[in-house]
Amino acid sequence: MVKGTVSLQQNGSTGSIRKLIENLSKKKVLVGIPQENAGRPDGDTINNAELLYVQSHGVRSEEMRQEMTENTDKGMKYSKAHSLYIKEHGSPMLNIPPRPVLEPAIESQKDIIGKQLAAASTAAIEKNPQAMEEALNKAGMLAESAAKGWFDNPENGWPPNAESTIKKKGSDHPLIDTGEMRKSITYVVRDKE
Repeated sequence: MVKGTVSLQQNGSTGSIRKLIENLSKKKVLVGIPQENAGRPDGDTINNAELLYVQSHGVRSEEMRQEMTENTDKGMKYSKAHSLYIKEHGSPMLNIPPRPVLEPAIESQKDIIGKQLAAASTAAIEKNPQAMEEALNKAGMLAESAAKGWFDNPENGWPPNAESTIKKKGSDHPLIDTGEMRKSITYVVRDKE
């Protein structure tokens, strides 16, 4: 045996390491807007999660929404109705260009977030569940911070607001009006279902 290595067979540790790794594999770190944080203080009919989705993917044309509504009213699941429409008509985006937040923000910080996920794996191998949870939480905090920072990050590549939008909201900064949507982005560490 090489000096400094530990045999996994020693003292029955294989089973406990396997258990910690299994526990780690059952965890997921989610970043976004949980339902309980989705409401807007002004009582808007659209909540922060829906608003973030619209801003990330754009607004569908009225015809697309009508056709999809007809299909969902007939019992087709939304995802299938959406897929069907896209296959038949493409994806027309009108008025609001896509300004994705979560995926590109996390992608931009994947190295530092990945280091925390690797630390969680190491902690599981070292039979340290507390350190594993801490590393998962750090990964979540980093991803949350990246998402919130993406609104001001010049790397986001978002198209500028239209002149009509600038006049209406008094700002040329895309996606920032009250800041409620950005503030509602958070992370959670949960067990996989």
